[in-house]
Amino acid sequence: MSVFPTGPEELVALGAFAGAQVLVVCFSVIVANAYRERALLLHGAATMMGVLSVQTLVGGRPFLAEAAVLLVLALDGVQLRDVVSHAAAVRQPRRWLVGISVVLLPVLALTGIWREWHLLLPGVAAWIAIVTVITIRAWSQSQPWIRWLVPGQLALAAGATWLGWRSLDAEPDPALPLAAFLSVWAAAIFLATAWRSRIFSETRLRIHARNTVDPLTGLSTPLIFYDRVQAARSLMRRYGHPSILLLVHIDNLPKLSAAFGPEVAESALLVAANRIRDALRDGDVAARLSHSRIGVLAEGMSLAEGSHNIASRILVAGLKDALPAAPTEFLQFRIVLALVPVSAVPAKALLQRMADRMDEQLQAPTERRIVTLTAEELLA
Repeated sequence: MSVFPTGPEELVALGAFAGAQVLVVCFSVIVANAYRERALLLHGAATMMGVLSVQTLVGGRPFLAEAAVLLVLALDGVQLRDVVSHAAAVRQPRRWLVGISVVLLPVLALTGIWREWHLLLPGVAAWIAIVTVITIRAWSQSQPWIRWLVPGQLALAAGATWLGWRSLDAEPDPALPLAAFLSVWAAAIFLATAWRSRIFSETRLRIHARNTVDPLTGLSTPLIFYDRVQAARSLMRRYGHPSILLLVHIDNLPKLSAAFGPEVAESALLVAANRIRDALRDGDVAARLSHSRIGVLAEGMSLAEGSHNIASRILVAGLKDALPAAPTEFLQFRIVLALVPVSAVPAKALLQRMADRMDEQLQAPTERRIVTLTAEELLA
């Protein structure tokens, strides 16, 4: 029998609840694509199934409505498995949650439609039991976003229980209470999942930055630098695309540390990194390899061009302005550069050989600030 709304106020309220759930679906898809969060896509699918359950109830198909709500519980359980995946205490209960959500609830939904049995209440009982266990165990490791998750799950449990209980009566209540419960559930779970996604995305971003960016200078880390050198070598093999390596040594850091203190030397290192970065072209990469040495990779440039272009600009950048923390001092660089060889010598080994040549230059200092290594010298 139909349970179509009997008054205009009830019809407007039902439409508002349905519109709110559709809006949650749109937001879920947008944020899921922005943060690459599968849990929000699952929530969007569950919310659309909730809208379908209200429509079938309004159309006088109670068994279809119960089956749709069982599928809402199933999708919500799969989504809950994703959002609490960080909590070690729920590893075993998560297996039960998957069994109930993927196996039990869909079987109850299909059986209810086929046999026209009211099986919503048994499914709700099983779902509530496992969700309660998981929520209690994940509570301490899921702050603060779980404070929105709990009222959302309570609203879903209340709506499903209400529908299961009223479906046993000959005269079911209108669909408005179910739509209200589902709207509260959809909004609360969306807020909890989006909040969690933002927290975890920021954490992943910080970890990625820590692994790819030197925290003191803002240059690349050696690992990223070595990967770029290997990629440049592949371009050389395939297209004859030349690249050069530069090892830049900050010559007067010990002098600055002895004369002005280690704080001034640290600030000079930061200034040196900024000036080297400003001297590079777009696409070139620089990385801090040690306390006083910075590696530079310039792609698409021959050895002569690198010596007259990149290396000279770096030397001029050091002497252009005095240090802010030591107005009487300038940065003094020494540079060793070489063409990236096609042979499969690891980038770390190449830079070590360049560092050895730099050490020789420092042991017998001369006015020569740029040293060019041939392929034979580099690979010897």
